[in-house]
Amino acid sequence: MYYKRKIRSKTGLEYASRVLAKKDYSEKDLRKKITEHFGEEEADTTVAKLKEYGYLDDDRYREVYIASRVRSGYGSYRISGDLYDKGLNDDLSDIDEICEKSHINRHVILKEFVARFLERKNIEDPYELRQKCTAHFYRKGHSIDEVKRIIDEELDR
Repeated sequence: MYYKRKIRSKTGLEYASRVLAKKDYSEKDLRKKITEHFGEEEADTTVAKLKEYGYLDDDRYREVYIASRVRSGYGSYRISGDLYDKGLNDDLSDIDEICEKSHINRHVILKEFVARFLERKNIEDPYELRQKCTAHFYRKGHSIDEVKRIIDEELDR
């Protein structure tokens, strides 16, 4: 049988402060964590107070999350799905603006990841190498056209 860890915090606000000190959370995720331990009513009041104090801001969390995922090599389709799962706005029409604000060039990052992937694979057949690389980056949420264009550039060098 699985037993939950004993919570040292006496209130939802104290618990949320402790949790947010370690990592940022979306409102949906934090509400879920607080509800597990203190109930829905306590979660509602805690989330309202945290928003009032400015400790819980979904827009800021969304921007930081997008920048982090882009730096990690994920594409817009995957990021959009992750944002939806977290209960955030999954419209990525502003992804270029967010990347620019964070000094991130998505094309250069993808190009570096593709080059690294192609270097690590010891596959002689160029067709198989293209297929594996395309599938890998498609699963990471990149468009197939963009990945194929970069693969062609890298293999022609």
